[in-house]
Amino acid sequence: MENKINKDLISNIEISDDMKRSIYRNCIKGKRSADFRFKYATVLTALIIVAVFGVFSIGASAAILGFRARLANMDVEEYQGYQTEVDNDVFISTDEGFSRSLTDSEILRSIKLEREYYDNGVFPEKSMAHYETKSEMKDGELAYITENNIVYLPADEMSDEQLLEYIDHDAKKRYVNVQGLKEEGIEPGVNMALESTPIKEGSKDAKAKAQADKYLKEFYGVTTDDSWIVLVDRFEDVGIQSGAEVTIYDIDYFRLGLGYANSYTLRIIEDDMSLMMISENGYENFNGVKLYTFDEAKAKEAEGRAFVQDYLSKNFGYGEPNKVIADSERYSDDGKTTSCIDYEFDFDDTTVYVCYRIEDQRIICYCKL
Repeated sequence: MENKINKDLISNIEISDDMKRSIYRNCIKGKRSADFRFKYATVLTALIIVAVFGVFSIGASAAILGFRARLANMDVEEYQGYQTEVDNDVFISTDEGFSRSLTDSEILRSIKLEREYYDNGVFPEKSMAHYETKSEMKDGELAYITENNIVYLPADEMSDEQLLEYIDHDAKKRYVNVQGLKEEGIEPGVNMALESTPIKEGSKDAKAKAQADKYLKEFYGVTTDDSWIVLVDRFEDVGIQSGAEVTIYDIDYFRLGLGYANSYTLRIIEDDMSLMMISENGYENFNGVKLYTFDEAKAKEAEGRAFVQDYLSKNFGYGEPNKVIADSERYSDDGKTTSCIDYEFDFDDTTVYVCYRIEDQRIICYCKL
């Protein structure tokens, strides 16, 4: 997909340090977001990326075809019930429709189980209960209550069976919503980034995608298959810090399922297929990571700088930087603790940003501006 940027509009813009940092923030934004809680109900929010929709149009495995058949074969009563549920849904995010927040353990188990559901055709033994009022529920039960459009979770952690019941419920609701969009003339996947970008064999897009696959394998050990959505966007005449104007590719990888539990973003310069940016995103990659107080993280800055500088030298050929800025507080959800340290390296006409995870010395994001 090609996007033309107006070079006359941006050619005289001076990129300040704050703006460069802002661009970098956008590279790594959302990396801790709980994609499990992605919204799907109304037409407006359905235009937001929701990866599971793509499964109905991409090349699919036998297991994917199996759950597709499961959804398509709902009886009339069940289908109409989900239509009502979609119509009544006014929540902005899925977890607003829960009676309580999911625990970290439930989220991690749901991520694993949704892969079993979508990739291997592992379904619950029964469908999730639906009642008109909460008074009809049994103790310890998982159920959807029609009168207030709430999914009531048991007080204790859900069992794997209950999580599968919710995953099945969620898949059916998404399926019904997709059919409703189609009836309104809105085709999921068309200009909505809901399915993989079609790529012609031998094209420049195909070359960029192949190079991105290579980088993804080298840096994160990830190889994708038909359970991933891959978005490829091409942008011309993009000004970079050296003053040159280049054509770049943005390639985004998303795992099918309830949301983007695993996702990766890469930016590649077309001329030499060099890497401008790579980042690891998604809730699963960050949930349960060890947190440090700001003072504890600051004490790790020198060790982290040495690791990152060696990493940049070995992987990208960078020499000694002119200046290095470390920030142990920038990456924080609660304003008290952090799992990462951000580094900014000045190499003459290039600024490099790296997000370094303290616990396992992992490079979460590399971004060259």
